[in-house]
Amino acid sequence: MEQTTLKDSVWKNISKVTFFVILILLLVIIFFIVGLFIGYAGIGDGHFWEVVNTDTWRHIIDFVQ
Repeated sequence: MEQTTLKDSVWKNISKVTFFVILILLLVIIFFIVGLFIGYAGIGDGHFWEVVNTDTWRHIIDFVQ
């Protein structure tokens, strides 16, 4: 009886930690994209949908290299 409770407890903790890691990663991605939109359209002079344009990223990568 004790071993099944311990196994259930371990799997419950693993699933909890996995959920929080996935949640944090999703929030980081969302905040990164929102930050790109704000930076490109709010601070810069571009339209915010140009952030997802591949030509914009090619230009940035060419500029950095």
